[in-house]
Amino acid sequence: MIVLKMKKSASRRFFLLYLPCLIYFSPSFQSALAIDQSCTSQHYDESATIQYIHDGDTVKLLDGRKIRLIGINAPEIAHDEHMDEAFALPARDFLRTLLSKHDNRIKLVYGHETQDHYQRTLAHLFLPDGTNIQAQLLASGLVNAITIPPNDRFSNCYQLIEKQAFCEKKGLWSGQILKVADLKDSVTGFRLLKAKLISMQTSNKGLWLILEHGLSLRIATPNQALFNMQKLQSMIGQVVVVRGWLQNKKYPKAGERFYMEIKHPSAIDEEKIALKC
Repeated sequence: MIVLKMKKSASRRFFLLYLPCLIYFSPSFQSALAIDQSCTSQHYDESATIQYIHDGDTVKLLDGRKIRLIGINAPEIAHDEHMDEAFALPARDFLRTLLSKHDNRIKLVYGHETQDHYQRTLAHLFLPDGTNIQAQLLASGLVNAITIPPNDRFSNCYQLIEKQAFCEKKGLWSGQILKVADLKDSVTGFRLLKAKLISMQTSNKGLWLILEHGLSLRIATPNQALFNMQKLQSMIGQVVVVRGWLQNKKYPKAGERFYMEIKHPSAIDEEKIALKC
């Protein structure tokens, strides 16, 4: 065996010289680098200036267009008879501060589907230097990641960033995931929930996942091809974490309380996987 002997000063120079290489090839650095690269874009559809920030996921441009940020959902700010949801104002203020540092100038990358049912333009937003704004909001822990096909670009990246914020217990992730059993019957809106998956059923409206405590999830027929049916089957009998917009059943049968449509596999996973850091 050949043993290299170096003076202390020489060994220190060797360490400093190769430290960047050690960092670069470390798994954690490679993971962070992959996230950073996958959230960037080499092409932008438009440059614009923001006039007003409604909340953490909706802004208004100088030309009057409303932009809904793809891939995230921010807590709702007070409207009608509803009070501010937790972290709604911090999410809006975080976005305001971020944009004000760049004179409210942004770049946009449109989604495959360019408008939602409220006639808002759907886009990923970037700062002038190419920083992904959705990624910054997710890293703060003040918004949730949500994928709605066909606008699934950056989906993997957004989920990874949200997971990091979750593991660091930032913002929304400083508390516990709500159980369906603990919900009042009147609760609606975007929710992240957990309950046991009891069964799967099919109907002419798609695939239904039946959870305990009266929650039914629907996967519409056009979206079923995105899901791994074998994986869904394996979740039966397990506690799962689901995310989406909760609605009250209009004509509930005995034991039914809530309904949620999920459109992408990232909207459901086993608790032991979803909450693992």
